[in-house]
Order: sequence, then C-alpha cells, then structure tokens
Amino acid sequence: MPKKANQTLILKEKGEFTKFQILLEIQRNQPHIKQKDISEKLGITIQAISKYFKKLAKEGYLEAGSERADYRLTPKAVAKLREDIRALESYVTEVKHDLRIEHAWPAIATQPVKAGQEVGLIMKEGVMYTVLSSDSVAEAKGIVLADAEPGEDLGLKELRGKVKIKQGKILIVKLPSIRKGGSRAVDLAKLQAFYEEFKPDRVGVMGAVGRAVLNKLELKADIEFGISRSAAIAASRGLNVFVLVVGRMVNRMIQEIDQINMRSNKEIIYEVKDAQN
Repeated sequence: MPKKANQTLILKEKGEFTKFQILLEIQRNQPHIKQKDISEKLGITIQAISKYFKKLAKEGYLEAGSERADYRLTPKAVAKLREDIRALESYVTEVKHDLRIEHAWPAIATQPVKAGQEVGLIMKEGVMYTVLSSDSVAEAKGIVLADAEPGEDLGLKELRGKVKIKQGKILIVKLPSIRKGGSRAVDLAKLQAFYEEFKPDRVGVMGAVGRAVLNKLELKADIEFGISRSAAIAASRGLNVFVLVVGRMVNRMIQEIDQINMRSNKEIIYEVKDAQN
C-alpha cells in the first residue's frame, strides 16, 4: 500500500487506528493478555475488544496459544505495526513542516522593527534587547517575527551567534535576629559600604529585620519571596544580587543555592558578610 494511502487509512478510519492500538498493547504485554485490561486502557467495551481479537486472528495478525489469555502477534502483525508507526511519524513530521513550528526567542525592541527584519542582539540586566544588525555591539543576530515599537516585546527566530552573559554574584549580608537587637544592632555604615562596593543590580530581603534595615538605608527591595531561587536565577543571568538575611536563615539560603548549583550544573558564586555591630 502506498505510504500516503496508509497514512490516510490509519488516521481517518477509526477501526484501523483501533486495530493499531490493540496490536500495540498486545506487543507490550504478550503473551498473557487480558482483554479486560485493553478495554479499560483504550476506553472500549470488552465486547468490542473481543470482536477485534477475532477479526485480527482471522486476518492473520494474531495467534492464540494453548492457554487462556495466551496471545501473540504474528510476523505479519509486527510488520504492520512498524509500517503504521512509520506512517504516523511521517505525518507528524509533515504537520510540523507545514506549520513551521519553531521556538521563538523573546527580546525587547530598542528601535522600530518589522517582521522578517534582521536585528542585532545584546544582553542587558538579564534581558535580551535588539539593536541594529550593523551595530558593533551586537553579539548575535536574529529574525523578527512581528512588528514592534521601542520598548515592546517581540519574538525572534533563526538566532546566530552567542549573546554573552557575564556571571553574576550574590552577596548575603548576615543580620542579627530580634533577640540580638535586630536592626538596632546593625552597623549601618558598614552595611552601606558593603552595598556601595558591591554595586548590586537587585536587592533581596528576608524577614522583618531586613525590611527595617532597608527602610533605614532608604532602599527598596526587588525580591522579597523565594529569595534563594530568585537570587540564583538573577545571578545566572548576569545580575549581582544583594540580600539581607537574619543570621539563622543564612545557612538555609546557602544550602538552597548549593542545591540549585548541583541540580542545574551551574556555579553561582556567593559570599557572606556580617553587618552586626
């Protein structure tokens, strides 16, 4: 049977696709096959499954053993399964090609762009931005999927080159607990020096003491929840993250960052400093 005709048969005729499913289940579970199990798996009545078994046996696809529920596929059935699987794979490949399914890389436009236009790309504060393709700062290039104005998000395809992402760092500043004086026991001058020297892109805070300290320094928090994960993601995108954490939570945060490093095979760099008087 021609390939195209076989694709049409298995996909358009419900009976042929059901036969394919039953043969596949028998292949997975032979020789001890329970029609009831196949019925439940495929959502078909056991009476219908019984009729299919008889039909498959008559067509030479199925042979019964000497024992009850003892069924095996014939070489003819194995060949049919292979042919049907190839037909399904071919169909899926054709559909993907026709729909032109492809990954769209997100970016932010810095100038008006049109669909199909080639643009240059740079990474800034963990986000990809477009520049003119002729711009010397462009580290990679891509094709715009839709029109966009400056400041708008857009999708890109056919990326070429590699956008450089510098490794960010996390500075964990240890603060005293409420019992040890809280924000009143913090050396604010020392903490301010830590902040200015580190020059963070983002600030994270964990707990009431940290929030009180930020208020005294007239700083605002960018990250307040899921600190460990958020800080790790930001650092992996090239951002420096300054985090205020009460002493007893420092070890927990370090453990979580270490776990993220192990799971993602990254090397997120962190340092701990003490801001207590």
